[in-house]
Amino acid sequence: MSIQTSSHARRFSWRAAAVFTIALSSALMLVSGLVLVAAPSGRIAHDIAWRLWGLDRSGWEVLHLAGSVLFVAVVLWHLLLHASVVKNLVWNAAAHSVSHRRELLVAGALVGLVAILAVLDLPPASWLGALMGYMRREFW
Repeated sequence: MSIQTSSHARRFSWRAAAVFTIALSSALMLVSGLVLVAAPSGRIAHDIAWRLWGLDRSGWEVLHLAGSVLFVAVVLWHLLLHASVVKNLVWNAAAHSVSHRRELLVAGALVGLVAILAVLDLPPASWLGALMGYMRREFW
């Protein structure tokens, strides 16, 4: 019994590359964000020469920012690649109306709620600030 292999190599998939880059940059932002929450403040980090995995606090901040910029760029690229799908999800051309109204409303409400909670410094968003404050004042 032999295994059949294709006579030609599979073509590079830009869509798969976009999905993998989004997933991996999300993981990078998660790890760097958690490190920054737990890291001492800039002055204390400098005074004690704090480092984790070879990076000081400013290195982690740059890593987090670079990962965030990559994430946003690839999300925009992904949306461009799938513009027709996104358009069909938002706009039902046959009925000349907005499709997936409930889903759009839930997504908008969720993003709006998170933004409002963060701006007004209310839980559970405020808990993140409290955790950062604890790590900076009490832990370090």
